[in-house]
Amino acid sequence: MISNFSSPVQLTINRKGDEVDANMAVAQVGDMPMMHGTFGEVRVDWHSEGECLDTMLLFAPTEGGGEITHLGQTWDLSTDVGMMRDLSIEATAYQEQFHSFVLPISKAKIRDHARCLGGEQLGLCPVEFDPVADFTTKGGQLIKQYLAYVANALDHGLIDIGNALVTSQMCDLLLTQLLTQMKNSAQGALTGQDVVHVVPRHVKRAQEYIHVNPAEALDMNSLSMIAGCSYRTLQRGFIDAFGLTPRQYIRKIRLQFVRRELVSADNNLSIAAVARKWGFGHMGRFAQEYAQEFGERPKQTSR
Repeated sequence: MISNFSSPVQLTINRKGDEVDANMAVAQVGDMPMMHGTFGEVRVDWHSEGECLDTMLLFAPTEGGGEITHLGQTWDLSTDVGMMRDLSIEATAYQEQFHSFVLPISKAKIRDHARCLGGEQLGLCPVEFDPVADFTTKGGQLIKQYLAYVANALDHGLIDIGNALVTSQMCDLLLTQLLTQMKNSAQGALTGQDVVHVVPRHVKRAQEYIHVNPAEALDMNSLSMIAGCSYRTLQRGFIDAFGLTPRQYIRKIRLQFVRRELVSADNNLSIAAVARKWGFGHMGRFAQEYAQEFGERPKQTSR
């Protein structure tokens, strides 16, 4: 059931004699399923590779705790701190005496709602959320209070009434709160602040290493280990953040260093020597990539 609402997940009970006593309540709020679940009093470890490309999963714990590793970060789950998980990316966690609201939300729906609130420009790129959901802030408290309100309304007749207009409005208000009160790439534009591009921590780790070691012969497996994730996850993160694969990003940075040397008065190397210094072995391909990046050939820059 959990895999059907999220992505395929492996659950493990490690203590001999423990048994899962799961309880899952599920209802529709507009066209979004809303769940509240628990596995009972036992510790449950779980791992998910991440195979659902179009869904985010909001966890808002109401009791107990645990620990989650996702997007290169590890943090404690509690009634104060939850998670906005990207289901296309692997995650590992454990939870104990854990109760939580769980909301699967379509990335396309979040994006469409951002466009409706803030204009067409917000519909051009996916909305990226900080995976750590802080419910101690005023905005975080507002979201948790609203989830409790919706659950209470469902428990006291809203399901039986089946009023699609009311539930769709509840859904829209919840999306508005998530976009304006949680850290995400559209929050600044919707609240009148500077737009902040949320780059996942594992992507930042790899990005910082590339900038510090641009000339190093970077192996993609090694770069993934530095980032703390699989290469597939790292590649998807770079594409979402920069529109480039890690290899393309590295070449872009190296081209910038080549240009810096070519315009330097202290540079006494030939163009070919500079290109080789920064990892470009094929001169014809290098010249073509350089021209595409800067609108002129390396000889023109050098002159």
